[in-house]
Amino acid sequence: MNNEIQDLIEKHSSELSRLCTSLCVCRQDAEDLFQTTWEKVIKGYSKYDQSRPFDKWLWSVCVNAYRDMLRNPFRRYRMNFSTNEEMAETINSIPDAKGNIEDYIALHIAINKLEPKRREVIALYYFRDFTYAEMSVILGIPEGTVKSRLNSAKEHLRKELFDE
Repeated sequence: MNNEIQDLIEKHSSELSRLCTSLCVCRQDAEDLFQTTWEKVIKGYSKYDQSRPFDKWLWSVCVNAYRDMLRNPFRRYRMNFSTNEEMAETINSIPDAKGNIEDYIALHIAINKLEPKRREVIALYYFRDFTYAEMSVILGIPEGTVKSRLNSAKEHLRKELFDE
């Protein structure tokens, strides 16, 4: 592997890991998604448009790999954490989660109840701070659809977390 790709892996692995964790229901799926994303990046790097920011391309590859993973008939039935300890351990691996683990667990459970399209926009907007326009490019959908999905996802989360 060339040094340029190795540098990109070192620079973006932590953020990619957080995105994978926010998209997936369990740690094993997140780890698979992380590995699959880097595999696709390494194989497709020669096709990468250097005029485009690398991180946006990386997130697009990750979201598309996530969608592929959902289409796999063996993954249709999502596997949840086997124990609360496993969930706590995974959430503790997120740097910002220290001290607020109960809130993160509740949020994680609520996010995992969302359908994948809504989970994608929540992960990109709140965990990666992308704008609507950036999310539109990454997801390959119109900006209005991004706004609609995000609004719908927030409404579902509000109902789930606050029993509204």
